[in-house]
Amino acid sequence: MYSIFKVKKITGTYSDTLEAFGLANLLNEIQSRVNLKRPKLWIEDKGLYYEITSTPEIKNEDISDLNYFPLFQYVVRKDNETFDESYFDYPKQRKLKKERQEFVQKAYKEFAGKAKVKQLKKRLLEIERIYETEKFISPQLDVYSQIITPNNVVGFDKLYMNLSLNKESFPIIITAIFNYYVTGNNNLEIKRLNAFSSSLTALQIYNPTTGKGQNKGKASGASAGPIKLSWISETMKISGALTNMLCQLVKVGNSYDLKIIVPDFKKTEYHNQRNIALAFKRNIKGNTPLKVDILNLLIVIKQLIINTNEYRNFKARNILSRLHSTYQKDLGQNKAVVNISELKTPDFIEFASEDEAKDWVNFLNEQINIIGSIEELGDATQGLIAYRTFLTSSNFMSWIKFIFWYSEHLMSSLSKNKYVLSFRINTLNKFFKKMSIKDFKISEITSNAGFLKVAYAIRKSTVTLQYTPKEQRHFEIRYGVAQSLQNKSKSTCEFAGYIGEFIGLYNSETARKAELKKGYRKPVREDELNDFYSLLDKYPSKVVGALLASYGFALEEKEASAVEQEIEETTDNDNQ
Repeated sequence: MYSIFKVKKITGTYSDTLEAFGLANLLNEIQSRVNLKRPKLWIEDKGLYYEITSTPEIKNEDISDLNYFPLFQYVVRKDNETFDESYFDYPKQRKLKKERQEFVQKAYKEFAGKAKVKQLKKRLLEIERIYETEKFISPQLDVYSQIITPNNVVGFDKLYMNLSLNKESFPIIITAIFNYYVTGNNNLEIKRLNAFSSSLTALQIYNPTTGKGQNKGKASGASAGPIKLSWISETMKISGALTNMLCQLVKVGNSYDLKIIVPDFKKTEYHNQRNIALAFKRNIKGNTPLKVDILNLLIVIKQLIINTNEYRNFKARNILSRLHSTYQKDLGQNKAVVNISELKTPDFIEFASEDEAKDWVNFLNEQINIIGSIEELGDATQGLIAYRTFLTSSNFMSWIKFIFWYSEHLMSSLSKNKYVLSFRINTLNKFFKKMSIKDFKISEITSNAGFLKVAYAIRKSTVTLQYTPKEQRHFEIRYGVAQSLQNKSKSTCEFAGYIGEFIGLYNSETARKAELKKGYRKPVREDELNDFYSLLDKYPSKVVGALLASYGFALEEKEASAVEQEIEETTDNDNQ
């Protein structure tokens, strides 16, 4: 009987993860074909290995009675080509994808302009519905497009034919696979099988750390001989790649490189993991390196929350530990791995109720829109690097770097009539509600009445005015506030002096306009300013300054909704 299977971590990369997913795919298929009552399948990261548990256990007689089925679909590469088993029609899928892209581009041209935003959204939704139902585009297309390359397809064919040419020995082959992951032994008698490949050259798409010659596990010369791996592990990796790998093109100059993304779950039920991975692949955005990293992590966490049914003591990192990310440089006919990294799930995403879960989804949607609207050029790369570091390390100091940059970016873009998205105060409140820095909670600062009033004064002197048409402005826009907050907050004394000076000018202009009845905004009272100063006696000035930048350049709910409605048609250009 078989119940617990172990997939050893050999490389520490997504190669091991794919192998575990592939084995889970096989177990799930067998569970569905044998008479198991209420079958369950769990995948858990045990540190040195992945443990996959099948309940009830799979019996030897269950395997003996199995009829052949392919572990993954064969892929045909030419028009009008067929195959005598279930197959993936790559030429047809590629044409459908190109067709959809053409329809989307046509829609953006046909419904250009603010007056046609609703028509554009309706048309885009219609296109997506057509290509998810009537003209289905498979979520496996991105992986198959890499499989059919000359370097990869030969190994794919060999592994597929291992089983296809030995249908009558299928139970024996499955038993060998099971024993490999239970006892570590591969006792398959190759001589009894037809044209069976017992080992395959390691392919970079599934094994990013493998190469030739000097890249061998143990140096034994500078020859360029291939590295051979077990047919079992490589078969599982292909199956895992087709269900859990994302192959995403990223634009660099005039060419496109490749990013391979694989989610790594700490502990999850098989079907839930599959649903999250599928939803993640269907909702990807972005096509530049830094934005791809950030958006992928935000989107997969969003799908993780949407697909959960357990809200008590939910912590995202306890389910999804990381995204494996590998960057491959396009060299023409081949691709070379230039970076292998992992994007860890933020430690601060947790909740205890369905309402809090919805708050997090709203926050993540906001972040996806904000990051999606940033053009990855010039100094934007520094801001995006800081944001990515904040997400993956949960280090608030990286948020400080990002928010100071974004505040300046926001003001600069608006001054050039380039509309960008602001944070919402409501979502910031929920975001910072439970976040802590060392020995204090951020909400201790953001709930302070003086802090909120100073942030209000900054907002009414800067971003609110910039979103207001010139003919309706009654107050002068204060440029340079974002830069001053960053510079002055390095010193408590200088920061206190700057805020005092800023509020003095703000109050005097407010009073002057009130006398002329040319506009109204609330003044900052002396007791409110003193409340703010009390924060500088307890908390680091740089933290207070960054939080002022967060709230001072954010918008109230009504303001934000009006702005987003006005610029909605420009926020999803990456998907055209």
